[in-house]
Amino acid sequence: MALKNGGKLTFEAMKVLVADRVKTQGFENIFNKIKVVSGGNGQCCCELQVSPNMLNAAGTLHGGVTASLVDAVSTYALFTVGNGKPGSSVDLNVSFLKPVKPEDVLEISAKTLSCGSRIAFSSVDIKNKATGQLVAQGRHTKFVG
Repeated sequence: MALKNGGKLTFEAMKVLVADRVKTQGFENIFNKIKVVSGGNGQCCCELQVSPNMLNAAGTLHGGVTASLVDAVSTYALFTVGNGKPGSSVDLNVSFLKPVKPEDVLEISAKTLSCGSRIAFSSVDIKNKATGQLVAQGRHTKFVG
């Protein structure tokens, strides 16, 4: 992995990291179509089209998928300012503001608010790309030390 600046990922290295993580047989494979649009300096912006395997019984985006997007994309952003390790989640919360339909394209924007030697704080906005409407907002706290 092309780490620079004491373990911080460059934008290009972040794209490689995300591609490697989502092509596994693990849970993150649900995001195998995620596209890293921009990133660096504690931020990451991704896009993802909602697919049928992400839906709940009501036919809208499952809340667990939304929470996982907050977890994953905030971690990608953290890689650009942290120590090069993903850390462990301490707290994660999500506010679900609007339903998301099949085939909607989401813009997921994560920002590392603070990264100390032990704890990092991030915020994430998830918007419907076509309408610009905020559909969910999340906060993520990670132990990084």
